[in-house]
Amino acid sequence: MVVLTQQPSLSPAAEKRQEGFGNANAPGALFDGSKPLHLSEKAADKGDADPLIFEPSKEVLTLSQKGGITSVVMAVIVTLFASLVIVLPLVLILAFIYVSWTRIPIAAYVAFCFIDPAIDNGFGRPLQQARALWVWKYINAYYPARMVLEKRLDPSLSYIFGVSPHGILCFSGQVVRGSLESGLDEALDGITFHTAALHHVLKVPLFREYLLSIGTISSSRKSIRNCLARGNGHSVGIVIGGAKESLHTNRGNRKLILKNRKGFVREAILAGAPLVPIFVFGENDIFQQLDHPLLRHLQSWLQRKMKFAIPFFYGNFLVVPRRVPLTVVFGRPIFVEKSSSPSFDDINKIHAEYLSELTRLYNRFKPIYDPDGDDLIIV
Repeated sequence: MVVLTQQPSLSPAAEKRQEGFGNANAPGALFDGSKPLHLSEKAADKGDADPLIFEPSKEVLTLSQKGGITSVVMAVIVTLFASLVIVLPLVLILAFIYVSWTRIPIAAYVAFCFIDPAIDNGFGRPLQQARALWVWKYINAYYPARMVLEKRLDPSLSYIFGVSPHGILCFSGQVVRGSLESGLDEALDGITFHTAALHHVLKVPLFREYLLSIGTISSSRKSIRNCLARGNGHSVGIVIGGAKESLHTNRGNRKLILKNRKGFVREAILAGAPLVPIFVFGENDIFQQLDHPLLRHLQSWLQRKMKFAIPFFYGNFLVVPRRVPLTVVFGRPIFVEKSSSPSFDDINKIHAEYLSELTRLYNRFKPIYDPDGDDLIIV
C-alpha cells in the first residue's frame, strides 16, 4: 500500500513500483502486522500533511511471507551479510597464510587499500550490478523496509541526511542503500544517496569493496565536500551519533548522541545544502547488547582511544539478526543559507532547529511505528 495525499511526478520505474499499492487491500499492506496507515486525522491535529509512503515490491513481500526452507535460507543469508566485516578480511588472511602464491598480490592489494583515491572522492565506486545481486532479494524479504517521506524532495538539490539511530552495524543503512529492491531509489527519485562510513572502515580489505560498490563514501570532510560539490542530487547520509551511540543500542532504547555533534551542520552551511532528519524505526531492535559495568567501561575506553566502538551483541540463536519491521522516515528539509565562514551562533541556531525537527518527527510517527519504544532522549 502507498498512501499519497498528492500525486508527484515520478519516474517510470517509480510508477511501476507503486502499481497495485494504492489501496489498503493491496498485497503487503499489512506486511508487519500493522493497520493500514492513514495518518490524516493525526496529521490534521498537528497541522502536518499526510506523508508519502513507499512499500516494498510485490515480489519482496511475497517472498517475505514464505516459511519453511525459504525462511531458513533468508536467515542464513542475512546472518552472513551481518558478518561481512569479519568474514571477508578473514578469507584474505587465510589465503595469505595457506596459499603461498597469493602473498605478494595480497600484500600489494592491502597497500592499495590505504591509498585508494576512491575513499575520499565523494562518490565511492558504485556498481549497479552489485546492488542487483540475487542475494538482496532475500535480504529485503527478511527486512521488507518501508520508506516514509513527509515531503517530496527536490532532485536538483544536494542534501545532508542526518540518520538516527546508529544501531549496532548501521544495518538498515546497508539494507536500504545496498539494494535496488528497497524502494529508496523510488522514494528519493532523482537523488543519489551516499552513505558516509568511518574513514578507516573503507580501508578494511574486501569489505571496503562491498561498501564502495554500493556508493559508500568516507565521513571525512574532504569526502563529504566532494560529494556535495557534485550537485545534481548527489547527497550524503551521515549517521551522526557515530560509534559512541552504538553503545546505547538495545531493544526499546531510543538514546541519541547528538547534543554536541555539530560538524554536519557546519558542512551543510558551507555547501548551502538542506538538512533532512531521518529516523529509522526498528534499527535498535535488531540486536541485543550485552550490558555490564566492566564491559561498558572497556568499550568506552576503546572508543576514546580507537575512535570506534566494539559492541558485544547477540540476536536469535546468538548470531541471527532479529527480524523486525524497518521503517525509514524522512523529515522535512531544513534550508540553510550558504556561507563560507559560518559563525558559532549560525551553527548553534541550525543545530537547535535540527534537534527540534528530529524530535517532532519521532513523536509524530512513534505511535504508529514504535508504540512500545522509549521516549526519545538526546544527550
